[in-house]
Amino acid sequence: MREILVRGDGVLGRQVFWVLLTFGFISSLLLSLLPYDNTFWYKSATILYGISTLLYFSIFLTKEGLLSYASSATLFLGLLLNLTGMIRRSIQTYEMGAFHPPWSNLFEALTFWSFVLGVIYLIIERKYGVKLLGMLVSPVVFGLSLFAILKANAEIVPLMPALRSYWLYIHVITAFVGYAGFSVAFGGAVLYLLKERRPNLTFLPSLDVLDEIAYKSVVIVFPIWTASIILGAAWANEAWGGYWSWDPKEVWSLIVWLFFGAYLHTRQMLGWRGTKSAWMLVFGFINVLICFFAINLFFPGLHSYATD
Repeated sequence: MREILVRGDGVLGRQVFWVLLTFGFISSLLLSLLPYDNTFWYKSATILYGISTLLYFSIFLTKEGLLSYASSATLFLGLLLNLTGMIRRSIQTYEMGAFHPPWSNLFEALTFWSFVLGVIYLIIERKYGVKLLGMLVSPVVFGLSLFAILKANAEIVPLMPALRSYWLYIHVITAFVGYAGFSVAFGGAVLYLLKERRPNLTFLPSLDVLDEIAYKSVVIVFPIWTASIILGAAWANEAWGGYWSWDPKEVWSLIVWLFFGAYLHTRQMLGWRGTKSAWMLVFGFINVLICFFAINLFFPGLHSYATD
């Protein structure tokens, strides 16, 4: 059981891995040319996300290795269909004379977040083979996509003037890489706390491995989140005439930055490890959720365009 769950049962040769990625990207491009609305692909991806979530949970009810492969493969296929939906949506915006990348409103933001989170998770799974992390990440991927399908407005509308800028490409991408990385760090922290409380759970990797996953996730994406704030300030100056306006989204993005900056500081300067750091990541992820959902949906401001 431990070999199935921890040692990376789905590890492929590097060449095969890149062949799969290339084949998947080409497949998404070709599928996006079919005369289906983008929402068809997003809904199909959501279904596969749901199935992959069930498969990740089912791994721990049986020692059958096939389920371990199937969980990762299903998530991978879901990501390909999500990518297909993103490409198709971009094509449709171009056909309407209102081209923009597929991350400008709530529907697009949620589906883009689920895509980036799924990609980052599969990279970590391939490196560490921690299948249990999929039990925490895949429901988030599924939930984000399902919320977009059921609650967000999927209609394609022209961008408001402030968004018609090249900054949209780089600022939003860096922001959602940050969101996804912090989500993975949260998953690693939860598993750490679970392992610490129940050390007899032998199917979990060691505390050191879980701590490393959580820590490295933050180390990698914290500079990216920093870049997102800086790029957002530059965009704000171009669009609204000022680098900082104390907009609710700006303020909470800064709070998230300060919180995870404090997490890194306590590890490096105070030597915090283990439980204290794990709980900081849990509360940090709560701040991330507030930054995206609560601020976007309930506090009007310059970023209100994201609320539909």
